Amino acid sequence: MTDYKKLFSYLIEYPTRLLTKSKLVLGQFDKLTQDCGTQPIFYVLKHDSITDLLVLKRACSKAGLPSPFKPVKIGEQLFRRYVCLDKLQPVLQKSSGETDAKAQIQTVLDLHTVNTDLDAKLVPCFVAWGRSPGVETNNIKTLFNDQRKPSWLKKFFIVLFSGRDNFISINEPLSIRHVVENYGSDDEISHKLLRVARFHFQRQRLAMAGPRLWQRDNLITSLLASPVIKKAIEDEAKSKNIPIEKARQTAKSYLDEMSADYRESHIRLLDRIMTWVWNKLYSGLEVKNGDAVRKLAQDGHELIYVPCHRSHMDYLLLTYVIYYQGLVPPHIAAGVNLNFWPMGPIFRRAGAFFIRRSFRGNKLYSETFREYLAQLISKGYAIKFYPESGRSRTGRLLKPKTGMLAMTVQTMLRNLERPVTLVPVYIGYEHVMEVKTYLRELKGEKKKKESWLHLFSILKNLRHFGRGYVNFGQPIKLNKDMTEYQADWKKDCDPYYPPKPAWLNGYITNLSEKIMRNINHAAALNGVTLTAMTLALANKQTLFRDDLESQLALLIDLHKNDSPFNNMTLPPEDNVVELVNNALKMEKFVEEKGEQTTVSIAAEQVVEMSYYRNNIIHLYVIPSIIAAILLENATVDKQKIYQVVQQISPILGNEYFFSVDETALNQHIDHCLQTMQNYLVIELQGEKVSAVDHAQPPYLQLHLLSLIAQETLQRYAIVLQTLEAHPNGLSRSELERTAQEAAKYLAKMHDIKGPEFTDKSILTQFVGELKDRELIVIKEEGRFIASPALAQLAEVIFDLIDGDVFNTIRHASADKGE
Repeated sequence: MTDYKKLFSYLIEYPTRLLTKSKLVLGQFDKLTQDCGTQPIFYVLKHDSITDLLVLKRACSKAGLPSPFKPVKIGEQLFRRYVCLDKLQPVLQKSSGETDAKAQIQTVLDLHTVNTDLDAKLVPCFVAWGRSPGVETNNIKTLFNDQRKPSWLKKFFIVLFSGRDNFISINEPLSIRHVVENYGSDDEISHKLLRVARFHFQRQRLAMAGPRLWQRDNLITSLLASPVIKKAIEDEAKSKNIPIEKARQTAKSYLDEMSADYRESHIRLLDRIMTWVWNKLYSGLEVKNGDAVRKLAQDGHELIYVPCHRSHMDYLLLTYVIYYQGLVPPHIAAGVNLNFWPMGPIFRRAGAFFIRRSFRGNKLYSETFREYLAQLISKGYAIKFYPESGRSRTGRLLKPKTGMLAMTVQTMLRNLERPVTLVPVYIGYEHVMEVKTYLRELKGEKKKKESWLHLFSILKNLRHFGRGYVNFGQPIKLNKDMTEYQADWKKDCDPYYPPKPAWLNGYITNLSEKIMRNINHAAALNGVTLTAMTLALANKQTLFRDDLESQLALLIDLHKNDSPFNNMTLPPEDNVVELVNNALKMEKFVEEKGEQTTVSIAAEQVVEMSYYRNNIIHLYVIPSIIAAILLENATVDKQKIYQVVQQISPILGNEYFFSVDETALNQHIDHCLQTMQNYLVIELQGEKVSAVDHAQPPYLQLHLLSLIAQETLQRYAIVLQTLEAHPNGLSRSELERTAQEAAKYLAKMHDIKGPEFTDKSILTQFVGELKDRELIVIKEEGRFIASPALAQLAEVIFDLIDGDVFNTIRHASADKGE
C-alpha cells in the first residue's frame, strides 16, 4: 500500500466505523481458517476502495482471519494481501485506468512453478453497499446507487446513505496450486482468473439484490397487454356479455389486488425492526445448509422456496434468514386474508403477492394470476410459497396442495431456459404462538378472521420463544427433474399457451411428494420436541429426570453420525443436561425437585405438547418399530427385523413424508441396533438380537422407544381390522367412517389425546395408499376387500400392538350387523 493510501486509511477508519454496519457471510469457514494457518491467502475484491478494505478488515478480525492490510510473506518477499480488479472511476475523466491485479496474480502463479510446496489461496471477497437492484426506469436514486462503476464521490454518498446496510461475503478459497497443476501458469491463465472473478462478483450481486424491479404500475400495464390476459379479457367479455373495457378493468383490479410492491428501502427498515424483535423473542436462530442455496443462486439458478408452514411467524422469519444469507428476499405468496390494514401494505412492500384461496369458477382471475406468476419466474425473481397452503394445526406436514406448483411447472412449459430450482425448507420452533388457537379450532371452534384486532391479541401474548430453526433441504433442480421424469417434455413447450400433457398431473403429484419428503428430511431436533415426545409416552406423562436425560441421549444418538435423513440437524446443546435445562426454561414442563427430581407435562398441556412431538415423530417411527419387534419377541433374527421394517416402512413413509431406499434403510437398522446395544437395551449375538430383561433399568428406554409408533400402528390396525371384520367389503366412505368411529372409541377407552389420532384425513390417506399399492381389491359396486397380501401385512401389524389395545380395536371394528 502506498504511503498516501496508508495515511488516508488511518484518517477515515474511525469515521467509516461510525458510518457502517456490516453483515458477514462466511463460505467454507473451516477451510478458510485451516488454510490461513498454513498457507498464504490473498483477498480478491472488485474495487480498489479504501472503505471496502476497511470494512473487510473489520470483518476479517471478527472471523479470525488476517487483515487485508497485513502483507503476505512468501520466502523472503512481501506481497500485498489484497487484489483489486478495478480502480474507482475518476470524477472528471472517462477512464479509470487498470489496476496491477494481472501482474500480481501472474507473480503468484510464477512462484508456484518455483516452489512446489507453496499452495496460496485466492479468496473472493464480495463487498456491497445496500441491496437495491435498481428499477427499469432511471431516476435520481440511481445517481448515487449505481455501484457498477462508482467514482470516489459516488462512493462517498454510497457509504453515507447505505453504510448501515453493508454486506460482506468471504467465499470459498481457490487453490493456486490446483490451478497451476491442472491449467498451467502462463499469461492467459492469469487473465482467465481475473475474468472468472469478475463474473463471480456479477453473479453474487445478482443473487443478493435480484434483477431490476419493474415499477408496479408499469408491470400491471405490461401484463394487461400480454396476449394471454388480452385473450382472457375477451373470453370474459364474451361469456358474460359485458363490454371489453369492463372486463379489462376487472382484470386490472385483480392485478392490483395480487401484485407485490417490493421496495428495498422497506426491507432495510424491516431488517432493523425484525432484528430487534428476534433478539427480544428468540434466544437464537439456528440456520443450516445455507451454503448450498447460496451456491445455486450464485450459479444463476432462480430459487423458489417451498417451506413447511407452522406459524404466521414463518413469513417474516424465513425472509429474514434468506436476507442474512446474502440472498435477495423472495416474493411471497400470501393468502388474501392477510391483506388487512396495517399488515397488508407492510407485507406487500416486503414482497408479498396476495392470492385467493380458490380460483374455481373464475377463469379470468386464474389466467391473470397464472400470467403474473409466469412474469415473476421468467424475469428471475425469487419466489416463496407454502405447498401445504395453510398452517398445520397438528404439527405434522399436511398433504400438499398442488395449484401453485402446477403453475410453476407450466411456466417451465413456456420454453423457459433459465435454470429453476425448488428449495424445500424445514422451519421449527421451540414455541409456536398459535398452538392454543390451533387446538381450539381442532375442537370445532370457528377460525377467526385475520385483522388488526387479531394481531393485537397475538402481540399482547408475546413471550420468550426460545430458538427458531431454519434448515434448507435438498434442492430440486426443476429442469433436471422434469427431464428424468419425462425426457421429451420440451416438445410440449409453447411460449404463450402451453398444453397440459398427459404426463403433467402424475409429475406434479410426484414432485409435490418429493418436496414434502425433502422438508422432513431436513428436520431439526430440539429440547422441546424431544422432551414433549418422550414425556407424552410415560405413565402420567412423568419421568425421573435422570431417566428423561438417558432417553433423550438415546434418541439423539439414534441419528448421530448415521441418519437416512440427510439434512436433519441435532440439538445445538453440548449435552442432555443443558438440553433439559433449556427445555424447562420454555415453561412447558414441570420440574419437581426432591430426593428424586421428576419432570412432567401438566395435565392441561398434554394435547398442546402433541403438536411439538409431531414435528419430529417421522424421525423415530423406524427405531420405534425395531423396538416393538424386540419387545414382541424376546430374541429375534436380524433378518426378521429387516423384513418387517422393509414391509412397513413404505406405508409409514407415505404418511410421514420420508423415503429411504433399501440399502440406506438396512444401514439405519444396523446403526439403531448398535446404538441400542451401546445403551444396554439389547444384546447382539451374531445374527440374533435379544431385548433386555424387563426387570433391568435399561428396559424403560426400550419400552418408551417402542411406544412412539404405537398410535400410528393402532390407526392402521383399525382400518385393517375393519376390512377383516367385513369380508363382504365396504364402500370407501363406509370404510373411512367406520374406521373413524372406531378410532374415536379407542381414543376414549385408552385416553389417547392427540387430535390427529381421529383425524379422518389421515385415515383417508392410509386407505388411499393401500388402494394405490393394490393391497385392496375393489369388487362390484365399489366395495373394498382386503387382498391376501394385505392380510399378511395385517398379521405383522397386529403382532406389534398391545393385546389389550387390540382387543378394543376388535370390538370397535366389528360388523355391527352380525
